[in-house]
Amino acid sequence: MEQLFYLPSTMLWPLAACLVLTGIHVYLGVHVIARKVIFVDLALAQIAALGTVVGVLLGYEVGNDANALYLYSLAFTIFGAFLFSVTRMRGEKVPHEAIIGIVYAVTFASTILVLSKSALGPQELDHIIKGELLWVQSHVVIKTALIYACVGLFHFLFRKKFMAISSGINVRFWDFLFYMSFGFVITSSVAIAGVFLVFSYLVIPSVGAMLLSDRLSVRLTIGWIAGSIISFAGVKISYNTGLPTSPVIVVVLAGGLLVSGFYHYLKTSESGLVALRNVGLALLVVGVFVAGVFLFRKPEEDPFEHTLHLLASPLSTDRQAGLSNLESFANRKSEWIGPVIRELKDQDVQVRKAALQLVAHVGERSALPRVLDLLTDPSDEVRSAAIQATRLLGDSSAATRLIASAAQEQDPEMKINLLRAALELGNPNAIPSLIQVIKEGGLFAEDAYDALRGHVPLDFTKDGYGKVERWWKEHRDRLRWDEKTRIFSARG
Repeated sequence: MEQLFYLPSTMLWPLAACLVLTGIHVYLGVHVIARKVIFVDLALAQIAALGTVVGVLLGYEVGNDANALYLYSLAFTIFGAFLFSVTRMRGEKVPHEAIIGIVYAVTFASTILVLSKSALGPQELDHIIKGELLWVQSHVVIKTALIYACVGLFHFLFRKKFMAISSGINVRFWDFLFYMSFGFVITSSVAIAGVFLVFSYLVIPSVGAMLLSDRLSVRLTIGWIAGSIISFAGVKISYNTGLPTSPVIVVVLAGGLLVSGFYHYLKTSESGLVALRNVGLALLVVGVFVAGVFLFRKPEEDPFEHTLHLLASPLSTDRQAGLSNLESFANRKSEWIGPVIRELKDQDVQVRKAALQLVAHVGERSALPRVLDLLTDPSDEVRSAAIQATRLLGDSSAATRLIASAAQEQDPEMKINLLRAALELGNPNAIPSLIQVIKEGGLFAEDAYDALRGHVPLDFTKDGYGKVERWWKEHRDRLRWDEKTRIFSARG
């Protein structure tokens, strides 16, 4: 029994955050549904996100300037509250929900445009959607609870005004105050739980409570109790299964809504038997649908054929997965090496890199010409992988290409790696270039010294490069490479 209610300490603050969110959002959800502005939460959340990314674009940093970014987000949200309050038309000639939807779409598009120019990048959209519920810290939960308590007190003091405007009275000033207070809540909530969990807390418990009672006090009580129980169940399921917490809670909330919907239908139906029959038929339809989905799934494909299909996919992630899987089919290399060599010219950086690593891993020397072409690839990752592949597949003639590429290379570290690989393939013509790097000094002189001293038969310090230079000038036409000792020596 204890295990049923057990949660590790790491999950207690996420659970506390869920309970805090439930407390304020169930109440606000009653107003939102009464006003018929169901998606105002999504719109305000997106406006708050736009404020954050604009702040980053203007120079603030996510880690160091959290308060400044919060104020940017809050300012944008308050401006959004102003927009929603002044765009509500008398007589609802244009439904307010339509205006909210337009604002959401425009704000979402604007966020993408700003992200394309900011340091955050498009991945921040994923963060906005998911939030950081599992990583929430105690001080964040406490601060958020205090903010919500202030908003709750504000609504309690002016409850008659807010209930009046939610009932249809159009007073722009109180409309603005409602949306502004709502914005304070959304700005904090989305940072913790993400857009969709916040939306679910706002709407689902309130809708479920509406199905069970017409009295406001009863609705709130049902919403708070059910929301708290479901929050615990969602966090517990997430902990036991390893599934992401926010989506689990949303699905469990939806399950609770279905239960309340069935109960409402059975309770209000004129005939209990007819209602039970209809519920049974509905469940049968759902069962048939789910069974059909799995019945017509694609037959299991031969693993090797599936890997080749991945390699031909238009999605770069599929092609990467295919290249990774092919290592398991080394005994069938003749069937797949041709397509893999073609992938060395793929447009995606990670695909080119994976193809390089694969041909190097299986020792495919026929791929060497294309590998050498990638020594001047625009991507640092690809050039590094090409150097490693050349080191494994190449010979002294390939080392000539390494030295030529080093002469064009702008990155000092990459240049030294090219020259080091040329030395390890037995080409002594990399020696003068490494001596020049040591002469110039700077950050990478030590690396050049390390690359050089391991392959020449001299004992010298970094400052004694002149000794190597004299040795090179005296013996460069008589040097030979000893593959066993991996050292150059002068013949006779």
